[in-house]
Amino acid sequence: MTVYLDQAAAARPAPEAIEFYFARVRENYANQEAAHRLGHDARQQLDRAAEELSLALTGEAGWKVIWGGCGTELFNLFADSPLAAGKCAITSPLEHPALLAVLRRSAAELRLLRPDRCGLILPEELPAGDLLALHQVQSELGTIQPIGPLAEAFRRNSPAGILFVDAIQGAAKLPFPREADIVAVSGRKFGAPGGGAALLIRPAFRGGKTLLEFARRWRHELYRSCRPEVPALLALAFAAGLRATKQEEAARRIGELNAAVRRELENLPLPGGGRIRCTVPPELASPYLLHLLLPGIQSGVMVRMLSAAGVMAAAGSACASESREPSAALRAIGLNRNDAYSGLRIGFGFDSTAEEAKKLVEALKDALKNY
Repeated sequence: MTVYLDQAAAARPAPEAIEFYFARVRENYANQEAAHRLGHDARQQLDRAAEELSLALTGEAGWKVIWGGCGTELFNLFADSPLAAGKCAITSPLEHPALLAVLRRSAAELRLLRPDRCGLILPEELPAGDLLALHQVQSELGTIQPIGPLAEAFRRNSPAGILFVDAIQGAAKLPFPREADIVAVSGRKFGAPGGGAALLIRPAFRGGKTLLEFARRWRHELYRSCRPEVPALLALAFAAGLRATKQEEAARRIGELNAAVRRELENLPLPGGGRIRCTVPPELASPYLLHLLLPGIQSGVMVRMLSAAGVMAAAGSACASESREPSAALRAIGLNRNDAYSGLRIGFGFDSTAEEAKKLVEALKDALKNY
């Protein structure tokens, strides 16, 4: 039995989504930019899919959609746009490395906020700026940012400022951050086979037309992005709709699994005298993510030991899995260098089960005995 608990890196697709995707692969093979009828049909289907995606995630069909192949591509598009390039951008050291990299490249000034020990950004500490770019859910710790209060504080300080939210870990799992002007989502994180990603633009956002026009130029004149595959984008919208219908029920059920694992593992003795600690309290974290600290344990080694036992987990963000440096997220919240090597991320999915949670606990206890 393989237990897959790295679903923060890539969610396991639902069987219905897989069937839908392969049907689209068989039928929607034409280039959506072609002048013939099949190209026209593909464009119409993408327009309908954009409405479906908006409705599924936000509860209304009016959000405009910019399609992309992955989140990193869309981060680059936004950072190069007139809305971000040459601006004073505010963000945090807890953002996805791809978002931090593009903002460092494009912004005239980058101000980094200081998170607290749980990874929270405090609204009262927000300075003025042209742009605030933050995550909804921190991809390693699982911390949920208070987007509503942050948006209110930012707009009070910066009435013309733009709020960009990376909702890649929260989309279709948690309430959508409707206070944002622009929101990034990725199908890979909620089980869309084939990947695909999108930027959703708030209907009343005045900069929406500017971003849409720039996205057209970025693709068709500057040739900075690939042509996203139609089946993947249609499957993204389908998977979002599939998840949205059971979002609250799934979050409650997965939250119960998460809590059960916390109870079993928190304060468990470790070799060397330490104890397992949960990094973020449950009331501040996504039910889909559980981050553990195992002081004195190299989490990279623990991930390989768990894998040998059939349990797939992660030492941190998948994008930094090959780094020899300690976790940047754990260092950012004040952990020392040694402890920042000891983080273990459990990524639950929509289909995670009590049996899988039990297997994780057993495998981790056995691995610690043999560490």
